Amino acid sequence: MKKAAFILLSAIATSGFTQEYFQQEVNYKIDVTLNDKDNTLSAYEEFEYINNSTTALDKIYIHLWPNAYKNTETALAHQLIDMNNTSLEYASEEDRGYIDSLAFQVDGKDVKWEYDAEHIDIAVIHLNGVLKPGDKITVSTPFKVKIPSGDISRLGHVGESF
Repeated sequence: MKKAAFILLSAIATSGFTQEYFQQEVNYKIDVTLNDKDNTLSAYEEFEYINNSTTALDKIYIHLWPNAYKNTETALAHQLIDMNNTSLEYASEEDRGYIDSLAFQVDGKDVKWEYDAEHIDIAVIHLNGVLKPGDKITVSTPFKVKIPSGDISRLGHVGESF
């Protein structure tokens, strides 16, 4: 009986500290062409974003992974230095990577967006309205990627291997 009472009390004591779990849902469609001569991608992306949180959103954050290879000030560059890896620090401009030519739209309408103030590999998309819990939007953009050298990290090319 004492064991059952302890388990019950433990469950009651911890139930006040639990937070309802959610995960945003994102469904992607990407049309992409590889140019293996200049190591670039030309693409158009569209994704459905479903707000599964309990909070209304007025902006969303998008990780722009290729910009992690753009210069020596990114989080990736600092992480590599901390690991005594200088491949990005001393990489030529040709060996570095980036993403550009972004023009975000939400549900077919232009939106204001910007790079995060501290991290150029994160875009902040300011929604034209509020995205309520349970609602969804469609975000789209063209983009181009300069694929970095595979000598820097796992995103990259080595010769004609991508």
